[in-house]
Amino acid sequence: MNLMRRKRRPQNRFLFLTCLGFLILCSECGKKAPPVVPEATVPPAVKDLEAEIIGDKVRLTWSVPKKADKAFDGLGHFGVYKYMSHSSAEMCTGCPIPFEHFLDIKLDDPKQVRVEGDRIICHDDVEADHRYAYKVVVYHKSGGVSEDSNIVQFVVKPNNK
Repeated sequence: MNLMRRKRRPQNRFLFLTCLGFLILCSECGKKAPPVVPEATVPPAVKDLEAEIIGDKVRLTWSVPKKADKAFDGLGHFGVYKYMSHSSAEMCTGCPIPFEHFLDIKLDDPKQVRVEGDRIICHDDVEADHRYAYKVVVYHKSGGVSEDSNIVQFVVKPNNK
C-alpha cells in the first residue's frame, strides 16, 4: 500500500507544478503600451500643423484642440518634436521618423510662442541643405496624451536664404 502512494505523489507534484507554471505564464494582460493613468483624459490630436519657410526660419502654426467650439478643457501643454538631417541622407520608406523633443509650450505661460486667437505660432531656425520634420503632441493636466499630429516635412534649399 505504501508503494502505491509513493507512485502517485510525484505525479501529483508534477501536475501541480505544471498548473502553477501555466497560471503564472498566462496571468499577463498582453497589452503592450505606455502606462496611462486610469482616470486620465486623452485630449484630441492637433490635425492642422502647418510649416512655412521664411528666410532662415520656419514658422509652425496649429490650432488649439476644441470641443463644442471651446478650447478643450484641462489642456496642460504642447510638446513639439523635431527631426533634422542633411538633405543627402536617405530616408527609409515606411520607417518611423526618429523625432527628438524640441519644445514644451504651456498654454498658461507661452513664452516661446505667440498665441493669436485659437492659433499657436512658433519659430525655429533652419539650415540650408537640411531635411526637417515636425509633429505636435497634446498633454492633458490629468496625464493623458493625444495621438501625434499630422507630420510636416520639408527640405530647405540653398536659395531659400
